[in-house]
Amino acid sequence: MRAARLARTLLPYAGLIGLIVYFSLASDFFLNQRNFERLITDSATLIVVSLGMTLVILLGEIDLSVGAVVALLSVLLAQMLGLGWPWPVAVLGALALGLLVGAINGALTVIGDIPSFIVTLGTSAIATGLAFIFTGAISVPIYDVVFLDLFYSDTILGLTVPLLLCIVAFAGTLLALTRTAWGRELTAIGANAAAARIAGVPVRRDKVLVFVAMGGLVAVGAILSAARLGSGAPGAAPSLTLDAIAAVIIGGASLFGGQASLVRTLLGALLIAVLNNGMVLLNINVDAQYVVKGVIILLAVVLERLGGGR
Repeated sequence: MRAARLARTLLPYAGLIGLIVYFSLASDFFLNQRNFERLITDSATLIVVSLGMTLVILLGEIDLSVGAVVALLSVLLAQMLGLGWPWPVAVLGALALGLLVGAINGALTVIGDIPSFIVTLGTSAIATGLAFIFTGAISVPIYDVVFLDLFYSDTILGLTVPLLLCIVAFAGTLLALTRTAWGRELTAIGANAAAARIAGVPVRRDKVLVFVAMGGLVAVGAILSAARLGSGAPGAAPSLTLDAIAAVIIGGASLFGGQASLVRTLLGALLIAVLNNGMVLLNINVDAQYVVKGVIILLAVVLERLGGGR
């Protein structure tokens, strides 16, 4: 059990280092400054969404809609820009819609007393359908150069805006989780919701707020995705939901709630990003990438159970 717990703890660290070493030896293009810059920028959406997924899983809940909602919001953002809306207004519109989707997911889960995986599975189907209906299955190009440059290539203090947004999102989420009463309440709810309720913790309110926060972070991810692709694409994030859940599980979170680490989630997200990048450089089939990610998730879950996880 101790060995399994140690392996579980070391998985994100050892896995990330191992992948970097392997891809460095397997591809001449991996250890390249341009590739690393692209890797970090391209992984921004995954990192931001994984932070929100950490909060959701900490509660013992799940959000299966993130990939579809990112695609839908990127489409709506592109269409707003195409209608001539100023980019700040379009960005605020996307953020508002993301918060609304999160609020709906939270309300249906908490007030409707419906399992979150069913609620978000339904939301995912609706978002996917709307994205394809609104676009006719064709990507919506973005011609606003200011928006594209700002949210993809522009730098502030030597850091790209996507990287800065990741830092701000990580710092804000970490402070909220570790330095506020709300963060302690989330851990208590995930560990034992009934006991937390008896202790006076506003369980229902906190759960809804987490889904709202998830929606906001998904909206940020959609903005970054649209800028990276230069369009709003109905199929923009086919593996994002799997990748975000994998990042959180690799980072040591328990699917049963009460246990999660944002720092290790960040490492898990970077591991998935390196895996995606390296397998593309090696021309490995996309289907094979899903197999590898599935094996990694199962390994992490098995180690959790062997290590005495909840």
